[in-house]
Amino acid sequence: MKIKFFIVSVLFLLSNLSFSANLLTPTEKQQLDKGEMVKKIVWKDGYVWPEVTVLKVMNYDPLDNLNVFLDFEKHKTYIPDILESKIVKKISKNEMHVYFEMKVPWPVNKSVYTTNNVITKDPDGSHTLKWNLIQGSLIKSSDGHMTFSPYEGKTLITYVTFIVPNSSLAGMFKNRVAVDVEVAVTKITKHLTETLGKNIQNNL
Repeated sequence: MKIKFFIVSVLFLLSNLSFSANLLTPTEKQQLDKGEMVKKIVWKDGYVWPEVTVLKVMNYDPLDNLNVFLDFEKHKTYIPDILESKIVKKISKNEMHVYFEMKVPWPVNKSVYTTNNVITKDPDGSHTLKWNLIQGSLIKSSDGHMTFSPYEGKTLITYVTFIVPNSSLAGMFKNRVAVDVEVAVTKITKHLTETLGKNIQNNL
């Protein structure tokens, strides 16, 4: 029985690893290996804004990158348009509620929302932060995740977000969504790289 369980577990792990690798096309892998970002946009029927995925290869360990990102109170210092960000409720070691205030375009000054955030670890060593909306002033729903996966001795970051706005004016900004997400991920990866680099220097 133990041997059978071990074989099933190994097959499950290998299938996950191969599936993850197959998610990248040869062109996308070439872009990532050059240090470029890969952006995917999916327009869903009946929704004003698209689902946006951004991928980027980073230095350092997946868990180290995740731990830097989990300092929510610093998000406002490097992510564009974030005015406030803080943990307001700790459910468990790996689950928390996070409150955000975000600057939005005219005619509204800001959007206020709270998300539930759950951290999980996969068998291949990937760490994922998944979030969904609890409540928000201008948002019907916000679902997404940020996965930090081992990738050829580095970290592959996969950032996915799908927001359903609760505003009749949202359609005016539908073509900005993907650009804004790409800019945000650029700032995030820059902050992670600089922070981890400084940490290593300080520990020498």
